[in-house]
Amino acid sequence: MQPAFIFPERNGRKTKELWKMVDKSAISRKPGVYIYQDESGRILYVGKAINLYHRIASYFTGTLDNPKTEALVENIASCETIEVMSELEALILEANLIKKYLPPYNIKLTDDKDYLYIKITKEDFPKILTARKKELDGAMEFFGPFPSSRIVRDTLKKLRRTFPYCTQGVPILTNQRPCFFYHLHLCPGVCAGKISKEEYRKIIRRFINFMQGKKDEVINNMISEMEEYSKNQEYEKAAEAKRMVSGLQYLTQSTNAQVYLENPNFVEDQNRQSLEQLKVHLHLDSLPERIECYDISNIQGKQAVGSLVVLTGGEIDKRWYRKFKIIVDGRPNDVGMMREVLSRRIKHDEWPKPDLILVDGGRGQVNGAFEEIRKAGWQIPVFGLAKRMEWLYQPEDGVIKLSKSSLSLRTLQKIRDEAHRFAVSYHRKLREQVSVFRLV
Repeated sequence: MQPAFIFPERNGRKTKELWKMVDKSAISRKPGVYIYQDESGRILYVGKAINLYHRIASYFTGTLDNPKTEALVENIASCETIEVMSELEALILEANLIKKYLPPYNIKLTDDKDYLYIKITKEDFPKILTARKKELDGAMEFFGPFPSSRIVRDTLKKLRRTFPYCTQGVPILTNQRPCFFYHLHLCPGVCAGKISKEEYRKIIRRFINFMQGKKDEVINNMISEMEEYSKNQEYEKAAEAKRMVSGLQYLTQSTNAQVYLENPNFVEDQNRQSLEQLKVHLHLDSLPERIECYDISNIQGKQAVGSLVVLTGGEIDKRWYRKFKIIVDGRPNDVGMMREVLSRRIKHDEWPKPDLILVDGGRGQVNGAFEEIRKAGWQIPVFGLAKRMEWLYQPEDGVIKLSKSSLSLRTLQKIRDEAHRFAVSYHRKLREQVSVFRLV
């Protein structure tokens, strides 16, 4: 656990006064859990946050919502945090810590019958529901108990985006319009006959396997299925399979909450391990402490933009994000645009040099980037990561196929996807500005 802050002695001062005196630089702005303790070190409350700093600060600024929270705040003497990789990890870790310590200001669970379970019903098209212990009879499978109903529902809400399932139990009518959840990709369309019994049960079986801890098996099976669809030119099914794989990989960037209980520095250790893997897999001379990734976004060459995002020590480093408005506009030319962005970046000697450069794209983009790097006299390895097969392209010739479950590939996918997101957001902003001018 990482100490976030320790309040000085109260001496009659209110907590909000003490908060102003605290050095807040040690409070992370990443996802995780926060643990409030009293002067004796007793744990008072465990909570989760997408941004630890913002959530913690909310207790000591503004108006508190109820007397219970006010009483909690006036008893806080210190706070510790545990960083995690995703919101789902924070949810699960919070549940584990509450169950372990039973903090007085969290929901008290004094009777096992009040715990909530996840239940899979036994029927042709099984539902995934929350249930109490007395409601588990006849279940095909169940998981739990969980210490908080809110935790269970939040977790299912996240998982349903990857494992869409039906909760309605309505008759299957092929001429019926799909429900609202079908259009949100949260239901495969059982009510309208959009999915067969066999395909639906495959989703449920994968959900069960995931909950049983068979994450790697689930992901590998889905990747094999995606590649088979693509081979057979069933591109719509391949895209859906890829969406599910990407969602599951995001939600499960580490094994489970237990690793954080055993090793509070798990995120840092994973980042260091990913850099060590990259050094070996890419045959680098040293650890790639600073990785720069570039992407281009445009529509038919119009409002073309480039993005630069940076990983420092394996972590997203937004201090060095940069965006480029492409000067040469006109016909689509992603390679030429990539070269322009790299040539403009190279002119900034005041920016730290990267240890590794990644571009979003295949052979053309990586060769264009490499030419600019070579012209500048930089001896920096350059690779291209293409989305379709997730292969790494080297300049001029050669392909590296990293394991789909490797930390090295996940790290490169993380920065590549972030560069794409950053470029697309800037491109949309420029398009919106043009649309406003046209309306005027």
